[in-house]
Amino acid sequence: MSEKKRKRTSEPTDRPGKKVAVGAPPDEVKVSVLPGSDQWAPVIASTPGLSLPTKISFQPYHKSQRAAHARPTPGPGGGTITSELLLHSSTHPKIDYTGREEEAEGTDSLLKHYVGVYDPKTGELQVMPARKLVVRGSVRQTAIPAPDETGDDDKSDAAPKLSSRATLGLSFGTKKSQKAIRALTENAISPRKARSGTASTPSSSQPLDPLAAAVIDSMASTTSNMPTREEMQSAVDDAKPRPKPNLNATTPAEVYPVSNLVGGEETLRLIVVRDWQDAVAANKPVLTKSRFVSKRLAKVAQSGDVKKLKTLRYLLILLEFYGALTSGPKGIKKVPQKEQLRKAMGNANEGMTEGVRGRFADANTLNKWHTDNLLTHICALALTIDNFDLDTHDLREDLKLENKQYLSLLPFFPSVVPCPCPAPSSQHKYTKLISNLLRRITQYLNELGCKTAALSEPERAKRGLTKAQAAAHRVARLRLPLGFPKTRVLPSARRR
Repeated sequence: MSEKKRKRTSEPTDRPGKKVAVGAPPDEVKVSVLPGSDQWAPVIASTPGLSLPTKISFQPYHKSQRAAHARPTPGPGGGTITSELLLHSSTHPKIDYTGREEEAEGTDSLLKHYVGVYDPKTGELQVMPARKLVVRGSVRQTAIPAPDETGDDDKSDAAPKLSSRATLGLSFGTKKSQKAIRALTENAISPRKARSGTASTPSSSQPLDPLAAAVIDSMASTTSNMPTREEMQSAVDDAKPRPKPNLNATTPAEVYPVSNLVGGEETLRLIVVRDWQDAVAANKPVLTKSRFVSKRLAKVAQSGDVKKLKTLRYLLILLEFYGALTSGPKGIKKVPQKEQLRKAMGNANEGMTEGVRGRFADANTLNKWHTDNLLTHICALALTIDNFDLDTHDLREDLKLENKQYLSLLPFFPSVVPCPCPAPSSQHKYTKLISNLLRRITQYLNELGCKTAALSEPERAKRGLTKAQAAAHRVARLRLPLGFPKTRVLPSARRR
């Protein structure tokens, strides 16, 4: 027979079954409203679109509103707000935070804000009117440096704009843009630091760091030896393919002395003109390959000026040398073999031929510079023969400097020599075509310091030329003071 088990008698305990509330708030709460102050009050701030740092302090500012400019709004105490409250913080290294009261619209314009403080011991709740502010952030701008003594404000304004853009990129840009900005500004020297003082006399307020001082010192020592604009222009003029002019000359004849044009007094003595003198004395014609030389040979020989006659002979040698050159690739001209060159320059002895080859050619080739040097020497000799008042027509015909592109259009117009002036309808096109044909010879003469112009009406009548014939003639005059073409300096392209 089984025995029934008895339940174990529970031992008594001192702990109650329910927890006793300790320090419970009273059943009744006393609410009191403190009067609001028009100047200082608690602030309820919102930060739309911003995430404020956890540790940031604001400086409050108070300003009375003008009744004429500020519209009164319902205040926390039931009246109107007659003052303006502002909070500002510049503790962040790059961003300024500003809290202002913004006017609400619609039904929110009558909304009031309160702040309550509850004391659980006494059961009192104190409510005080508060002000609603909106905190917004703005990237701090770099102070604009003072303009320098030259008054160049554009350069002083460029640095702050660039700094603001770089600050925005570092604050809100992608990792790639931030890396690019850091790479650009890694070795930069601040313009304000450079302007505040030099390496030797740094400014007491903003001294230069050692790296910037060293860079500025090296820049000063390097730029001190840089040539001036006049020195650079002089170096460019000396390197041009033309005879070196005498800038201290007092007469046109002293600008390009004949001895310099022919290669020295020794070369001038080696030039033989006895055959020309005898032929002119016997009234025998002298045949040459140059129209310019043939028209002036008799007149120069009859004048008895042997030096000018030798100059004319040397000019003929250069014209024959230029005519014997053969064209090569990329505008390079080649000097023919000795036998072919001797046949082309039949009137010159072998010593004179080799002297011209060695003076104007480089290893039997003439590039653009050598060709221009030869042509400018020919133009300078022609100026000397015509007493520095040169008609370019005959010389241009000898050198064959017409542009083939424009020369191919010439048959569409009346011929320059035998025909009268073109019809008025085509006069403008005809004049422009002739101007393009004369452009190259004009450029060489301008490089020598000459001024070229068309024939005047008395000159045209004196030479017995028609208007169509005179269109192909230009007169180059060498006068003092000399004027040479300046080197064009193109402006650098602006970076976007």
